[in-house]
Amino acid sequence: MTFDPIPALQSLGYTEREASFLCLVAAHSGYFLRRQFNSFIDRHKGFIAHRFLEKAHAAGHVETIDYGQGFYIYHLFSKPLYRLLGNPESQNRRRKGDGTIRARLMALDYVLENDNEHYLESEAERLRILTEARGIRPEAFPGWLPFSGAFPVSVADRRHPATSLVRFAFIDEGLRSMRRFSRFLTDMAPLFDALGTFELVYTACSTYNFPGAEHEFRRRFQLLVPSRQGTLLPGLEHGPGNRRVARDAQFTTLLFHHSYPSIQRNEPRGSAPGS
Repeated sequence: MTFDPIPALQSLGYTEREASFLCLVAAHSGYFLRRQFNSFIDRHKGFIAHRFLEKAHAAGHVETIDYGQGFYIYHLFSKPLYRLLGNPESQNRRRKGDGTIRARLMALDYVLENDNEHYLESEAERLRILTEARGIRPEAFPGWLPFSGAFPVSVADRRHPATSLVRFAFIDEGLRSMRRFSRFLTDMAPLFDALGTFELVYTACSTYNFPGAEHEFRRRFQLLVPSRQGTLLPGLEHGPGNRRVARDAQFTTLLFHHSYPSIQRNEPRGSAPGS
């Protein structure tokens, strides 16, 4: 039986919607904005968010990071709360620098705006779906581990995980080059190769890196092999025994128009490591 943390959080004084939002933040980000809470409860503004934040601060679950000019970010850092959610050592409760905080906020927006997906929130669930439902051996994708808590991973149809499209989001918080994305593709290549059918969503606040990212992706994952007539066919590769294997590697871009804090410094902001 799967543990439902919502009633446990409600016992601490949170409403069902507040508890659901905290679970979402704990799983995907660790940081959130007031507007993201309002979006989750389908409110543009009002006293509900103020009351929720007061409650979370009083309980010692959330702290505020003031970026100046009225820009406040909230960090869900309480170890007892993460323990209640079954992940006391979650990296989301740790201190992060500006760039990572911005990426985590974008990841949360991605999840909020694509809430029809079934997200594989824990490392255990990702391993279960990819190894049991998809038949992929763990040793076939050693490079996926950096992805275990960084960006959202989902299946389009939770009822049929063995055949559903697996969707990965790469969050570009303001990168100036393709270096990190190229390294990410290298790390993820064994898993992508084993899946065969997948989609990568390159998410950013600017279109600056879109052309370069798409070129790099297609160069690596949309291979060309000779056809019978000697021409090249996209989306095919040679499998074991020189057998052709169709591959459906999809690349999508997603442009956000939200406001996020500027990347001002590299040192961590937020709660103390032992809190």
